[in-house]
Amino acid sequence: MIASPMVAVRLRTEYQANPLGLGSTCPRLSWWIDDARPGARQIAYRIRAASAKELLTKDKADVWDSGRVESSEQSQIDWGGSALASRQRILWDVRLWDADGSAGAASEPATFEMGLLDPADWTAAFIAAPIEGTGLVGAPAPMLRKSFDLPAKVRSARLHITALGLYEASINGKPITADWLRPGWTDYRKSLGYQTYDVTEHLNPGANAIGAVLGDGWWCGRVAGSDRGLCWGTRPALMARLEITLADGSTVRLVTDESWRWTTGPILNADLIRGEEYDARREIPGWDAAGFDDAGWAPVVVEPFPQVALEPSMAPPVRELMEIAALGNPVRKGASWDHSTFIYDFGQNLTGVVRLRLTGPRGCTVVIRHAEALKPDGNLDVSNLRSARAIDHYTFRGDPAGEVWAPRLTFHGFRYAEIIVDNAWLKPEHKPKLEFTRHSAAAAVVATDTPDSGSFECDQPLVNQLQSNIRWGMRGNFIEIPTDCPQRDERLGWTGDTQVFAPTACFNAEVAGFYTKWMRDVADAQVATGAIPAVVPKPTAGWEWDGEAGWADAVVNVPWATYQAYGDRRILEESNPVITKWMAYLDSTSRDGIRAHKDHKGHNGFGDWLALDAPNSDPGQSATPKDLIATAHWAESLRTAARIAEALGHGSEATTYLKRRDAVIAAFNREFVAPSGRLAPPSQTGYLMALAFDLLPANRREFAVGELVRLIDQRGGHLSTGFLGTPLLCPVLTRFGRADVAHRLLLQTTYPSWLYPVTLGATTMWERWNSWHPDTGFVEIGMNSLNHYAYGAVGKWMYATIGGIDIDPEHPGYAKVVIAPKPGHGINRASASLDTPRGRVSTAWKVEGKDFKLDVTLPANTTGVVSLPDGSTREIAAGTHHFGCAMK
Repeated sequence: MIASPMVAVRLRTEYQANPLGLGSTCPRLSWWIDDARPGARQIAYRIRAASAKELLTKDKADVWDSGRVESSEQSQIDWGGSALASRQRILWDVRLWDADGSAGAASEPATFEMGLLDPADWTAAFIAAPIEGTGLVGAPAPMLRKSFDLPAKVRSARLHITALGLYEASINGKPITADWLRPGWTDYRKSLGYQTYDVTEHLNPGANAIGAVLGDGWWCGRVAGSDRGLCWGTRPALMARLEITLADGSTVRLVTDESWRWTTGPILNADLIRGEEYDARREIPGWDAAGFDDAGWAPVVVEPFPQVALEPSMAPPVRELMEIAALGNPVRKGASWDHSTFIYDFGQNLTGVVRLRLTGPRGCTVVIRHAEALKPDGNLDVSNLRSARAIDHYTFRGDPAGEVWAPRLTFHGFRYAEIIVDNAWLKPEHKPKLEFTRHSAAAAVVATDTPDSGSFECDQPLVNQLQSNIRWGMRGNFIEIPTDCPQRDERLGWTGDTQVFAPTACFNAEVAGFYTKWMRDVADAQVATGAIPAVVPKPTAGWEWDGEAGWADAVVNVPWATYQAYGDRRILEESNPVITKWMAYLDSTSRDGIRAHKDHKGHNGFGDWLALDAPNSDPGQSATPKDLIATAHWAESLRTAARIAEALGHGSEATTYLKRRDAVIAAFNREFVAPSGRLAPPSQTGYLMALAFDLLPANRREFAVGELVRLIDQRGGHLSTGFLGTPLLCPVLTRFGRADVAHRLLLQTTYPSWLYPVTLGATTMWERWNSWHPDTGFVEIGMNSLNHYAYGAVGKWMYATIGGIDIDPEHPGYAKVVIAPKPGHGINRASASLDTPRGRVSTAWKVEGKDFKLDVTLPANTTGVVSLPDGSTREIAAGTHHFGCAMK
């Protein structure tokens, strides 16, 4: 039999390529299929796992051999081998059989390595410097080090490391990773993540040294508007375990303990909200290298071990993704006896830091201020930052060859940077003459490394810019957790923003690991009553809102969106106990089927946040009553919970949820729907929720659609919705036959609309529909962000309806793809692509005269249903397909 060309590629373990430090004892394996033949499909696979590559070569899988498994599955395959142990390293490959029964060659092997699965594996202590900052200003960042000798050459070495706060670690003067803000952010009352790094190449026979710089981070720095030290701890601490296997097979272990030593250095203080102050004159060359004399350093103190779960980090790391150059030379905005000011425009609102490349005299300090916008006079506008200082300082050491610096223990949200040369301490004749050019400063973009997975483009340039804004808004707010904004004194994991945006995020980037980690944060944050907080992780200081409609419902919506996009059952399994408690909370706090009823003693939610039909200026008020919003979301959460239960095989649980949903729907109609079918009071958001969540009898839906369109027309073809109503607009209109209105709303350029900010030069999504204007600046100071992704939830509809790529709910993970572009209405050409768990799906269509032409490519082992504008449908298999029809 001729061998099949079908080969598995892009092997992944728990969504990661060759990961180190896994915590799951039943990791899941996935792959793509390299087979360009039309209709190519997998009918069976064989996974081999071994302790060494040569064993795979000899077909001696000593850890696991699945044998031939008759299955078309290629994603989320559970480990079926022997129990995995701490530190165990596995090599695995896959062989596939095609539809003809022919086997292809085995894939190139992939690897994964287990972390420390038992807390007893650590035998390390948390160590710290005995210094603390004040309520606003942190102490200098401590530098910790330890010297040690190795008697022989190193075969392999692993560093397991974490911190209460942030760490930057190095061995023999070489950083162990390019990752930022490690170990990340969790609810430190419940869990703490750690990382594992391969540091084999860092070590040498003989003398060695390991060092770490600690930062306050979220642990003891400022979180939201609180003073530092109020939310979790008061000073940072490090815990690490270095495990070394020598060439002769013997082992050496080094742990953090009282023998380490500490001092302070160039980082005078560093805070995520305030910024970083760095004095290069205080640098200590060679401090983390072998042979350094640390006799003058002080001994560390050992901190109490926190009673939390210590877990390997699941989320992708935060990294510097790119560097963006300034648009041109900076604008000099003024000079006086004590300072000179230069403003850089990087052309893109982003999250990250400014990297300086300058030559300056020793002792000269430059101050870097950050802002999203300029005032009409061209000066920096920081009015929307509230108490966020967002200022970095750098003092030159005086290197005539030039100095390059960027902070590492903070980040900012900005498009513009103002660099001030502080000359106050110098005599006029000695004032430095720094040369500021376009290349003196660049913007380093910092975000969680969730690789792009989707693309979208059409013949409307403003819509393409909107897509870019959605992507940049997501990138700037995916920093360890899904935050609301990256610039002001907030930067919290608002659950409402997350739950409306999750389906769009799953199109834009590979976010399964990111959401898996955050849903564990949700479980940690759930309060004793079963309520879900409005922000996750939940700081201990302030932010006491729990159970808010449209926010807390993230507990069902985010795992369901992740499951639909990736076929990930485990996120459902892990979330289901949390959902069960959440549903019990809703039962206990409702009355007669109404959630957030008028006599409810708790907080009744944020309403349709920032809707434009509010009777007053309260951002949480709108024409849509909070009890209507809450009851509608309860009904939808019950339906989603039932779907989750059904997917997990919990049929009786699903039945219970659906019966409860029927009772809630009856209460909704009794309380909010008049006999005529009109909502009382009527609003765009009210009708959208009633239609999207199927709360109305079938005979009243046409009337409701008409009322929705009428309300839009009353506003001159504009929306009036807020955070909860806006994501439903285009999907509901399209579903009920009014795609023309949906397209008209999308293409609207006057206020309020998605494209209005684009016409004003926006490069990210705004918090408000009219957040800023070039003539007046920010329209509201107290709560106004130019990087707030909630309104970007329209992106999912753009992919599905304009690009034409959508999920088949009955086949999660894109085993079967829905291809149904809706052309016309002002858009006559579009293309999209999506990297699914099975490979890349792509579409491209155009309208020429009265003819519609569509190209579709599906990866191997995938099927699809194509719906054309003339109403016809086609079943297709893997490969490239071309379609055409006449436009109606």
